[in-house]
Amino acid sequence: MDENEDDVLPRFFKVFFSETASESMGIPMSFNEHLEDPLPQKAKLQGTGGGVWTVSFTKIRECAYFTSGWSKFAEEHELKDGEFLTFVYDGHHTFEVSVYGHCGCKETRAVVETVEVSDDDSDGSEEEEDSSADDDSDVSSNVTVSDDDAGLSSMEVTGNPCFTTKLKQRIYELLIPANVVNEHGLTFGDSIKYIDAEGVMKGERGKMPDGRVCLKGWNRVCRRNRVREQDTVHCEMLHVRKKVHSIKVTVTRG
Repeated sequence: MDENEDDVLPRFFKVFFSETASESMGIPMSFNEHLEDPLPQKAKLQGTGGGVWTVSFTKIRECAYFTSGWSKFAEEHELKDGEFLTFVYDGHHTFEVSVYGHCGCKETRAVVETVEVSDDDSDGSEEEEDSSADDDSDVSSNVTVSDDDAGLSSMEVTGNPCFTTKLKQRIYELLIPANVVNEHGLTFGDSIKYIDAEGVMKGERGKMPDGRVCLKGWNRVCRRNRVREQDTVHCEMLHVRKKVHSIKVTVTRG
């Protein structure tokens, strides 16, 4: 936002408490004069980390609320009880949201990562952009297989290693097949991002006694996507120089 314009834009602040604001966030009634009438169905929340979240606008007893989509915003910003949030409204469905931690300082969270791609990797990045352009299409539907690719397995055709899994008893962890890790020479950091049609969630790397890679936080992915026992979950591992940073999840209903 322009600095001079920002000085005159309407704003309000809220204190976050998970007991009352984990699923929805109420807007002060005194702020209603700045909102459109009738209230738009959707609003956008712009975080200081560069991301934008779409939430539903709902009016209950003359008070406006951020409802559907707010819980995802709160989760991805790791909001804690007692933290302050400021909302600056541009008058056109968008609120710029800043988070102030317990120390009273403005914090940047939910940062959108940008990856620099070298000339050698340009072909691979184009494949990824093509495959993500249509969320409803199969991840490999936009990929052209050259003669050099003819001998590759189906997991490699997308440009990223893939595997499938089912809903299991240990729903809290996603186990990465050892043969996929070894075949592609993959490595993992301490954290991981799960990407699905709803957005991004964070997970952590766990430890298995036999050295296999498992990722925690998988239960939240299964719950959000309503995965059932008969469904098949396709996992595409996005990586930079063989280090996996994200798991792209697609569910096929059984």
